Amino acid sequence: MLMEKPEFGNVEKKQLFKEREEEFEVAGGKARVVEIDPDEPKTDVPVFVAPSWACSTEVYRPVLEELAQQKRKAISIDHPRIGGDLSSAPEGAIDKYPKEILRRALNIVEVLDQKNIEKTDAIAHSIGAVDTVVAAMLRPEKFRNIVFYGAAGLIGKDTFPRLLKGFAGQGKRAETLKEIPGYKAEDGEEVPGLKPIPITETEKKVAAKAATEALKYFAKNPIRALKEAMALTNEKSQIEEMLRYLHNEKKIGIVIMHAVDDPVFDQNTVRKMLK
Repeated sequence: MLMEKPEFGNVEKKQLFKEREEEFEVAGGKARVVEIDPDEPKTDVPVFVAPSWACSTEVYRPVLEELAQQKRKAISIDHPRIGGDLSSAPEGAIDKYPKEILRRALNIVEVLDQKNIEKTDAIAHSIGAVDTVVAAMLRPEKFRNIVFYGAAGLIGKDTFPRLLKGFAGQGKRAETLKEIPGYKAEDGEEVPGLKPIPITETEKKVAAKAATEALKYFAKNPIRALKEAMALTNEKSQIEEMLRYLHNEKKIGIVIMHAVDDPVFDQNTVRKMLK
């Protein structure tokens, strides 16, 4: 399936882009893929956005559109919920990586192959970080740079109850975004407070969309959804050493970004892991 339609994002920038939807048969089943193309891309290398658990392309639409505004072709995937198999996995991969992570990694590389994308930059969010690292381990030639945001796989041994508690805490407004009152330091100096950072309309829309998309994601195949989340507790999902290998040996650019108040993957723990 292929659909194209001209769209305008930020009116002030007047950057025309086209959106298309396609479906591909991949290791996980039939994947829906969204691509947003700027009228005059600055490079032939696209940006692949690897989604978090239970998030769809609709949740990442503002990101895809902003990338297009910056004249980068943007692509993302709805990981299939039913069907597929792991027959395309390289020899030994099923023993080396958690099954559900391997399935999602194969989804990514098979979409890149079927779209004839020789090399991509990637933005990987949450479990999408583990998916992308495994995809890069399987096919390192496909990746130029990877930006990790709120990456899973960087806090060491984990448990499913702790993950669930963290996911539940994502609906709470981060403390660092609230008003912080001023105070007097020990030396008597007055330290000014910080004004609260207001919630934007985009944030509200994304939060609402994420909630509804998560329910649909889980309802379509609760067993696969649970297995995907459980895979993050598997020690084989830890990506620290794989990151070092991909950067040092395969020369893939690596950037790691992490929110101070991330309730799922604690920033302090991530910093200790990466020292």
